[in-house]
Formats: sequence, structure tokens, C-alpha cells
Amino acid sequence: MKKKNILIIFSVVSVFVVLATVVGLFLYNSESKNIDILKVSDGQIVSLLNKNSDAKDYMQNHSDFKIDKKEILTKNSIMAGQNGPNFREVYQDLELKENRYMRVDLMNSTGDSGLVVVLDFKTKQAIKAYGIILLKATSGQNGQIPIPTENK
Repeated sequence: MKKKNILIIFSVVSVFVVLATVVGLFLYNSESKNIDILKVSDGQIVSLLNKNSDAKDYMQNHSDFKIDKKEILTKNSIMAGQNGPNFREVYQDLELKENRYMRVDLMNSTGDSGLVVVLDFKTKQAIKAYGIILLKATSGQNGQIPIPTENK
């Protein structure tokens, strides 16, 4: 009878140790796959951008692109963007979470075409991508824009 109790206790402890090890390994692996948004490199950003078809097309069509700006979004910056005068759609439908999203602006070397992308570091995807075309107005002498007149 005593041997049977010792065998049952040993079996229960063994199962507990195995379960604890499995849970510990699972938690360790899931944590090691998370990207620290504060330390993300340009290479990691490009890797995430390649998962989005719009961003991938932009990068292929503008091989001279550069990362012009990176901004880690906070609750306040998301709310400000949703209520701001420009690019509201970039911030729409984002959860108000700290250090989950990053806004990345790409620009080609001539500065006339860009892409605004929102990266979600929880899902590890580029969830929004909006193209930008910049138009430059040329001015005449003394900074004035010539206005054509009609002769009668």
C-alpha cells in the first residue's frame, strides 16, 4: 500500500513538472517572437512592409525609396490623428494602445512620391498603406506666380 501511494505522488509530481516545462517553453517562445517597437530596425520595418501588397509594390516601383520618418503611435497621437486636418484615414480604426503601432513614411529620392504606412506590432503586419503624390508649384520672378491675362 505504501509503495502504491509513493508511486501515485511521484506520478502527479512528474506530470506537474512536465506541464510546467511545456507552459514555460511556450511562454518563452511567444515572448521571444515579439518585436520591441522601441528598438525596431529599418530592416525589420522593410520585412514587415514586404508582407503588404501595396507597400511591396511601392518599394519595387521606387527602388530608391528611403524611410523618411518613423513615429511610434501613442493613445494621444492616435486621437490627435483621428481629429486632425490631414491623413485622418491613417488613424481610423486603430485601438488606443501605447507602443502597438508605428507610422512609417516612405519617400522616393526625387521627393514627389511617397507612402504612409501603419505597422501593427501585435499582428506583425502593415495594416494601412496610403500613397502620396507631392506636387510642386513653380513660381515666377520675385516669388510671384504668373497669372495669365486675357487680351480683348
